[in-house]
Amino acid sequence: MQEVANLVYKHQDFLKENLPLSKGPTDVSKALTASDSWFVWANRQATAIFKLEISGRMATVSEICMSDDSFEAVSSGLRGELRAMKISNLTLRVPPAEAERWTARGFRRGLVFVKLSRAPRESNMMPLLPLINATQKEIPLLSQLLYAAYAKTNSFSDVQSAEDSLRTTMSGARGTYLSNASFASGALTNLVSACLLTSDVPGEAKIDQLFTHPLYRARGLATTEIAAAMNQLSASGFTSLTVWNRESNDVVRRLFAKMGFRQERTVLEMSLTI
Repeated sequence: MQEVANLVYKHQDFLKENLPLSKGPTDVSKALTASDSWFVWANRQATAIFKLEISGRMATVSEICMSDDSFEAVSSGLRGELRAMKISNLTLRVPPAEAERWTARGFRRGLVFVKLSRAPRESNMMPLLPLINATQKEIPLLSQLLYAAYAKTNSFSDVQSAEDSLRTTMSGARGTYLSNASFASGALTNLVSACLLTSDVPGEAKIDQLFTHPLYRARGLATTEIAAAMNQLSASGFTSLTVWNRESNDVVRRLFAKMGFRQERTVLEMSLTI
């Protein structure tokens, strides 16, 4: 673990993004040991640490840290490890400047995502519809809502796949689920919009899922839910709220711009059939 901690501490951009409270290798080592979201790959030639999420036969690597001279060994080793785990498809998010070398390894370019953030601030907000904290008890209703919200994009093959995505969020697989700062709008028998938050970096919350039924869009429901979330986050001592958004999604980009979010980071999604 000490070798990994030293590697991470040398990469200040990675450290700032993922372990901002770590002041030295010892802090890095403690933070990594305390979390189950980080995976380490190592052999005699190279070492890498990455954040890995697995769903069925699909894997997503959202963060990766390695030395420049270990790229070939790590990219080949990672592919081999995932193949042994029966993973058939890998998605990787990398800075656009690194796309060429991943393309040379057989990866295909995909969507561009931007990270937006702002400091939570309390506000006086008037809910347009009743607000409830979204918990696992609401998963059946939220699954129907999530599937309907993305029906035209084919993001989910059926309601069950939408439910699987929600359970991944609420189980803590993407970071601690913040149920007290996650809100859904509507009656208990008819939820029409939801904003679900998680946290995997101390002091930083992220909007993991944000979705509204097509018939209830452009009514300010998402804005109200985000404002309610920020009120709770501010009272709980969080210093940052972030969200990842597809660069091409102008509607969502304008929503967050109006709420004071600023762009912090850009990544390119790369995919590989293993």
